[in-house]
Amino acid sequence: MNGLLARFWPIIALAFPVLEIVGLVVTWGRIGAWTLLWLLLAALAGATLIALERVAFLPALAAAVLAGKSPLASMQASGLRFLAGLLLIFPGVWSDALALCLVAWAGLRPPPPPPRRPVDDGVIEGEFRRVDD
Repeated sequence: MNGLLARFWPIIALAFPVLEIVGLVVTWGRIGAWTLLWLLLAALAGATLIALERVAFLPALAAAVLAGKSPLASMQASGLRFLAGLLLIFPGVWSDALALCLVAWAGLRPPPPPPRRPVDDGVIEGEFRRVDD
């Protein structure tokens, strides 16, 4: 399977922009000039998503580590949202649909809450030594 993907990768890379152009022409034929508003709003949404992800990445990563969870899930979700932002900036119908799928897959959940502090049971742990005078 890996060799098959490597063999057809240039065809896929060249076919994607062609599919985007065809999608935009069909969309323009259906809804007209509203397509331009859609492309503008999608680009703004993509830029906003990237800006928010840039700010939220490190706190979400720190919260995952402090909660004792693997930071890989947080990094994967952040990477998927960043890629979705890039796809939203790229003008086209199929890239916007793929971006929405990536955002749904990554989930727009808030970061996990910080870990709870241990209950104070009145015991002070430490070492002691008796010194006789």
